[in-house]
Amino acid sequence: MRKVFENSSWLLIDKISKLFPGILVLALMARHLGPRVFGIWNYTIAFSAIMASIAVLGMDKLVIKELMASEEDSPRIVSTIAFMRLTAALACMLLSIFLVHLMNPGPVYLLCIIFSSFTMLLQSFDVMDGFYQVSNSLKTVIVPKVTVFLVFCAIKCIAIFYNAPLLTFLWITLLELVTTYIWILGKYSLQFTPPSLRQVSLRMARRLLGDSWVLIMANLVVVLFMKVDNILLNMLATPEELGNYVVAVRISELWYALPTVVSTAMLPMLFRKKEQSQASYLQTLGRWLRISCFISLSLAVVISLSAGMLMQLLYGSAYATAAGILRIHIWSAIPVFLMLVIVQYLFVEGKYKLYLYGNVVGLVLNVVINLLLIPHTGGKGAAIATVAAYASVYIMMVVQDKSGQAWLLARDMLHPVKIYTDVADISQILRKSWNTYLFSGSHKSIPHE
Repeated sequence: MRKVFENSSWLLIDKISKLFPGILVLALMARHLGPRVFGIWNYTIAFSAIMASIAVLGMDKLVIKELMASEEDSPRIVSTIAFMRLTAALACMLLSIFLVHLMNPGPVYLLCIIFSSFTMLLQSFDVMDGFYQVSNSLKTVIVPKVTVFLVFCAIKCIAIFYNAPLLTFLWITLLELVTTYIWILGKYSLQFTPPSLRQVSLRMARRLLGDSWVLIMANLVVVLFMKVDNILLNMLATPEELGNYVVAVRISELWYALPTVVSTAMLPMLFRKKEQSQASYLQTLGRWLRISCFISLSLAVVISLSAGMLMQLLYGSAYATAAGILRIHIWSAIPVFLMLVIVQYLFVEGKYKLYLYGNVVGLVLNVVINLLLIPHTGGKGAAIATVAAYASVYIMMVVQDKSGQAWLLARDMLHPVKIYTDVADISQILRKSWNTYLFSGSHKSIPHE
């Protein structure tokens, strides 16, 4: 369990270290490039992300299963999956460049998609993440990723100071990825057998492809759900509107990292609670849901009230319409916070398909509302679609749970007596922790007197 906690801690470090530097550099770049160019660049990033969800081939999860089943065969597994992903990434990269150029024939679009699509090739080596996760040493991949990210944040700031053009930022972003994966691949190759074509097993590749089609579809649905608004805004509105939408969404989605990290840390505890006591397990879930509701509602209110000042401070007058988009989009935090609790519940209960079904419904609703609203309301319509879509995913997961337990958890979320009990219990825990800290501190100081 110490190793599990250590890996969760490193995931938390990874998230936090990238959050605030990332949003600051993004704001500086958005102001520097302007809404149109920034919008086009983010459109190609979104398009590449959708194609990359296919190029992954669902191997981000299968690699862990394969390595845990036969760790002694790890060189062959790593080489085979890396080869499969590189092949798929190359095909998806070429298809992305062709489709974007076909739909948006312009030099800026072509330049951005060429650089953005290289991400697919380089991320093929994320197979190393699975290897280090199985061996309980995620620090090995997180340290280089965070270090390189922070260094290149500084480089981007220097480029902004010297008024660099778009092409410079495209090269810097690509170089950041190349540096990261060379570091990770080099360290892996020094410690273990480096990936090579001689290690590739075509029989294993065929078997894995047969197992992965459901995961490919699930990955595609989730990424489409998250990125389809960017694609439709570029098609139905303007790049400038997309640029305003992107900066607003980045502020809103900044907070999604909080429940994501908490859910990663909570999952092992939920498994233990369920084994020990069903009542304690359900009490923990209910309390987590109520706390998530309170935090997300508070965030939505505060960000809505301060959206105008926040957007002016970060992005300037060029992104004036982004404040209105943010006031709507931030309310998606409520279903996202709640959804991540229910997702962990479904995972513990083994009801994986309900998450996929919920995302399919959310994707369809997202596309329909975007098509209806974007031509008339632009980015605000896309924000409304996002809030409605996330809410529908949460509702569908609760409704589809035939045991009725998810509904009971959701029903008790606003129960005043339970909320009061939660507050009293948490206050007592905090007092005990504080008293323990004071007592241990005074106890340790006695020998020195």
